[in-house]
Amino acid sequence: MYAIGDAAAILGVSTRTLRRWENAGKIKCIRTVGGHRRFPVQEIMRIMGSEGEIRKNKGNANADNKKSCAIYARVSGHKQSKRGDLDRQIESLKAYCKGAGYKIAKIYSDVGSGLNAKRKNLWRMIRDARKGLFSVVLVNYKDRLTRFGYTYLKNYLKEFGVEVRCINVLEDKNIESELVEDLVAIIHSFSGRMYRLRRSKKQDNNVKD
Repeated sequence: MYAIGDAAAILGVSTRTLRRWENAGKIKCIRTVGGHRRFPVQEIMRIMGSEGEIRKNKGNANADNKKSCAIYARVSGHKQSKRGDLDRQIESLKAYCKGAGYKIAKIYSDVGSGLNAKRKNLWRMIRDARKGLFSVVLVNYKDRLTRFGYTYLKNYLKEFGVEVRCINVLEDKNIESELVEDLVAIIHSFSGRMYRLRRSKKQDNNVKD
């Protein structure tokens, strides 16, 4: 579920436009106890991936974009970013592009968990894929794109004629260590959600009082 501001940012419209769409029945939302709008991710994806837009964008795509790519890089925290991990990812992908003859259309990067669905540049990349700005998205490892739901996201981008390619395969991690990392990421993500939920309930109760 997304608050109206987050949903509007993902769709690239104003909150006023999103309210108008909801009132007109173009997009569905759920109301909280306090009366706030919450938009399901399925509704956002439906609006972004309407058949008419897909056909339009495919029609607008040109031959130059067949060798045009986007780079996406991600690290989990600011410590990793400060020590240069994010820059090294990007440089590695740039070197791959040079060797493979790809023209880099755009570079996207985020600092945040692979479970975090509110990564601004991930959504920007999806919106640009819908516009037909590139034909390939390159990532170092598939978990840089997302921790879970990789196949779903890959197939979704394929609807716009965009292929996702991972230039590396995780061979140095055993299954146990990967599961531990995923578990820690899940706990961290849900702890943050529970904190926000409690804070929201407290604010609603204060308004009622």
